[in-house]
Amino acid sequence: MTSVTSDAVLSVGYDPAARVLRVAFRGGGVYDYLDVDADLFEAMLEPHPWHRVSELVKSHRFRELPS
Repeated sequence: MTSVTSDAVLSVGYDPAARVLRVAFRGGGVYDYLDVDADLFEAMLEPHPWHRVSELVKSHRFRELPS
């Protein structure tokens, strides 16, 4: 997981073999977004990613990880 500069997102990670984007939110909760291209993960590494690409991320199937 890589920390990002964001009011909403704490950190992100990516498994290229499984194409899974993991997002940990500052307000709590960790989600895996499925079948995500690597370029979307790269966009999540930029400052304040949730303002720019949240709709793209949320268009993917997801699962919430147990806390």
